[in-house]
Amino acid sequence: MNAACEKIVCTGAQEEAEEAACSPGFQVKQYHVEYDGGFLKDQPLLQVVFDDCAKNQGVSFEVSHPDFVIDEDLNLVPRRDVMDSGTVIFIHGLSEHADDMAQVDILGASPRSPQILSGILGLEDTVPYRTKRSLLVPPMFVPENQRAPFPRSIGKVRVISSDMKEDHIFRLTGKGADQDPKGVFSINKLTGEVAVSRALDREAIAFYHLQVSTTDMSGKLVEGPVDLDVYVIDQNDNRPIFRESRYSGEVLEGSPTGTTVMTMTAFDADDPNTDNAVLRYIILRQSPEKPSPNMFYIDPERGDIVTVISPSLLDRETLPTTQYELEIVAKDMAGSEVGLTGTATATITITDRNDHAPEFTHSLFQASVDEGSTGVVVNLTVDDRDDPATGAWRAIYSIINGDPNQSFEIHTNPDNNEGMLSVVKPLDYESTMFHTLLIKVENEDPLVPDVNYGPSSTATVYITVQDVNEGPVFFPDPLMVTKLENIPVGSFVAVLNATDPDYLQVQSIRFAVLRDPAGWLSVNPVRGMVNTTATLDRESPHVHNNRYSAVFMATDN
Repeated sequence: MNAACEKIVCTGAQEEAEEAACSPGFQVKQYHVEYDGGFLKDQPLLQVVFDDCAKNQGVSFEVSHPDFVIDEDLNLVPRRDVMDSGTVIFIHGLSEHADDMAQVDILGASPRSPQILSGILGLEDTVPYRTKRSLLVPPMFVPENQRAPFPRSIGKVRVISSDMKEDHIFRLTGKGADQDPKGVFSINKLTGEVAVSRALDREAIAFYHLQVSTTDMSGKLVEGPVDLDVYVIDQNDNRPIFRESRYSGEVLEGSPTGTTVMTMTAFDADDPNTDNAVLRYIILRQSPEKPSPNMFYIDPERGDIVTVISPSLLDRETLPTTQYELEIVAKDMAGSEVGLTGTATATITITDRNDHAPEFTHSLFQASVDEGSTGVVVNLTVDDRDDPATGAWRAIYSIINGDPNQSFEIHTNPDNNEGMLSVVKPLDYESTMFHTLLIKVENEDPLVPDVNYGPSSTATVYITVQDVNEGPVFFPDPLMVTKLENIPVGSFVAVLNATDPDYLQVQSIRFAVLRDPAGWLSVNPVRGMVNTTATLDRESPHVHNNRYSAVFMATDN
């Protein structure tokens, strides 16, 4: 960086100012500095000429650009190497006897983003005075939160075209003077000195627009009104505030390093165009600190929290906890030591991905079921290390072999994730005494690409069908026979035919009459031959539509 101030031109001259009668304030109100790429730290740019006509005791200066200061020799000096000086700088000089403004024009510099007073006030490239005929009304600047005593002088209005007549007085109007909030500012009717009556709050009102005029003693307007703009200079009196005390975020286990988890945002009520509201974020502490105390990083300017830990270590199933708490600090003044702070807690949950396939606890399950029955016959158990509250844990079972007749179904028990194998079509011991099923288990969510279902995700189920003593079955049923009425007693009617389904066992069947309303029939208990035991009568009340019904039963041994 080259020395930036090659040539200084001052409007007016100190010698001329000394020859004239002493006027408190800047004896030279406008300065020019040539810009050549920037200004070096601690290298004076120029020396201002200020005299409060009382030996300058207790004088203080405020510079609109935060990177410049007026030193004890009245030199304008950069605090650091400055590239973005902007095109104009204002200097406010204040003592018990003087309150004045000076302007430094930086020739050849680019306009600075609106962080200097000229940008804030919209006064770049203009001389900060408003004139109308004989009134000279400079803009005035008041730091907020000033302490007593009050009133305090903040500037002075002057008459420049001609001497002000003795019967003419200054008058101040507008919001802050004779309008609400009334009485904040006042003007000395004879000298034009403007004073503030109490401490101001920039966050409540940052700008006052007043009017100055002169009148005669009768109140008749002589000059004006001319606008007087009073700007409240921000002080760092507001600390950063997070809207919530606790924030929540999530990150998927195995996420790549640098994955954004969440964004923390604090707010500062100070002037956003000054460092008073420029925030920087840090992670003060992480809990727990394992497997690393620096698992996460926060972007100091944007507040983005990102992962630092490697994907292999960001494993939900091996971490000591699935939730980490970060204490986040936001500091204003761009994070400098003098900045004010605000804190909040960020709770980060490590969410599950399906990186573990479900596995049966046994490769073989066995069950038995009575033939002819239905319902659940066995519960199949699985292990899955993923989060039970997610589809990465919930199981889906399917029968992939051994059920050609679709006699079985399997469903997931939502309470414990077990597979409930059920018989939905009654089984027949005599047809098949054993069933061998192959069951597969999967998750609701698909597995991650680098994980596959292994042999443990299938299991074999042996079903043994238990024989049940089934009753004989008539064929045909019902048996239809046609006979004439009044045939001889003992006449042959029919032969009953019944078989026992338990054909794998040696069985004998016996027959008996179960219901014979008219008492007309009998049956041979061994051969099943039915004969009449009384005269058949078509007109009997037990005959309906020429039909008489009797019921027989067959039992095995």
